[in-house]
Amino acid sequence: MSLENTQIPFVVVLHAYQPPTQKASILDRIIKNCYLPVAQALENNPNLKITLNMNASLTEMLEDDYLVVVEKYAELARNGQVEFLDSGAYHPILPLISPKEARKQIKMNRKINSSIFGNVWKPRGLWPPELAVSETLATLVESLGYEYMIVPEIAISSNSPFPTPLLTRLPIHPSAPKLFLINRNREVSNNISFRKYPSYRNALEHFGQLRNVQPEGILVFASDLETFGEHHPKYEIFLTQILQSTNTQTVSEILTLPRQPIVEFRSSSWSTSEEDIYRDIPYPLWAYPGNSIHELLNFHSDLLSETLEFLLAEKDEAEYEVKMALKAVAKAQHSCQTWWASARDQYNTELIRKGFDAQRAALDLTLMAIGSESEHPIPKGLSDRISKRLERYLSRFR
Repeated sequence: MSLENTQIPFVVVLHAYQPPTQKASILDRIIKNCYLPVAQALENNPNLKITLNMNASLTEMLEDDYLVVVEKYAELARNGQVEFLDSGAYHPILPLISPKEARKQIKMNRKINSSIFGNVWKPRGLWPPELAVSETLATLVESLGYEYMIVPEIAISSNSPFPTPLLTRLPIHPSAPKLFLINRNREVSNNISFRKYPSYRNALEHFGQLRNVQPEGILVFASDLETFGEHHPKYEIFLTQILQSTNTQTVSEILTLPRQPIVEFRSSSWSTSEEDIYRDIPYPLWAYPGNSIHELLNFHSDLLSETLEFLLAEKDEAEYEVKMALKAVAKAQHSCQTWWASARDQYNTELIRKGFDAQRAALDLTLMAIGSESEHPIPKGLSDRISKRLERYLSRFR
């Protein structure tokens, strides 16, 4: 198949996120290297389309000092080039927090982004941070009225005929029978994300091979937006070349495909391997058994969640101090501190501490909101002991 005939239907799903603890200088660099160049590429090519998630933790920062980024992507959405996705506001691993808190994170994301983007923020689907999913999450997402959720290939790969290189049918599971599970092509997504194609022409050749096997199929690619220009300098040029050479569509445009019921929907993430599934480690970069720092951070996160739940049982959520505590807890649930503690990826004690400090500050706000009139069963001293133990563990890496 010649390159001219590889106009394969191509769905590009991009995820833009920065942690609430991000340094202003780094955010400024990413905006110049990635967010603005990608927006400009779309503006220069009005026939190209993407589906985009921007977590509220990022859009809040953009609203403060970089409103031009918001305005550009809002205008692209008005032109039909960008379809927005919802998510958890501050990038938590949704299956690792309680369903009640997951619901709050998703609703918070929608509320914040609706206030910043205005009426162009009309998400029909959801991007779970790190594509970390579970049956419980699927049920929750469906109950919130979303039509689809982006999922990792491995979540559905135990069901025949999945995974297929190209989508010809949309998986649905009994836990959420009205929710389409849109799985990305892992091989293509990783090849692009980690720059394994020598050129865009090599990528197109691969796409053509896939289309020879499934002539009517649709290719779904999903990755971080920061891949293009930040992780790989000037890589937005490669993205533009791929988009110009394919028939780009948004996710909503492929929801007319037939449904395909599946039996098993596996808890997993886009970093989960078959070995992880076999060993019952669905979220290896954020909750790895035997990783002492993971266990401490997640235990402290649970402590924070239980304290918040106690607060909400005692006081009205509309009270100012309670709202401040809720926001602080949501921010402290971001996934970066555990990711930086993963032995499989980079290790950064400074960012682990920064994440843990955010948890402790949120705990202080929550305890302050509870006040002395309520007898709280979990003393702050437990947090102090966890802090000392974390420091002992981190000192081993100096």
